[in-house]
Amino acid sequence: MNVPMRKLAATLCLFALAACGQPAPAGGQSTAQTDGGNGPVVLATTRNMPDWLLVLRTSDGGTVHFNQRTITRENNLADIWLQVRHGRQQLWDASDETTQRVIRYDVERMHYRFNCAEEKFVIVERQIMGGNDQVIARDEPRQIWRTTPMTGAARPIMPIACRAS
Repeated sequence: MNVPMRKLAATLCLFALAACGQPAPAGGQSTAQTDGGNGPVVLATTRNMPDWLLVLRTSDGGTVHFNQRTITRENNLADIWLQVRHGRQQLWDASDETTQRVIRYDVERMHYRFNCAEEKFVIVERQIMGGNDQVIARDEPRQIWRTTPMTGAARPIMPIACRAS
């Protein structure tokens, strides 16, 4: 790396470090919620952040993201949406009584609800995504509360969803 690029990289690092822990700008800008953890959570920095933030990579080369703008908390429950981009194409059986139909997809979104005190979760809704982020199939599974496993997407998402609840 040449000298001007090193100086630029060092300057950017200094700006990033200087911004850590700084209060949000005044004048009606978004701020983190401090009212006991109820309602939607809007982080002070979401204005310049993408909607979907990477939380982990899957063993098949896919990724799992969460959307910080979808987090809500109330009565020790936290809701959050995840988006899974699979490394390999998946199949969804969309057959009904009269028609056999299989949908091939790469992206799905899931609405998780966590019981933060008991470290349990349930999947409220699952959406199969097509082109242009269009929902092409939807499922609302039976609401069975499960203990959050040590592996999988739920474990790293739970502290993000339950923060301050």
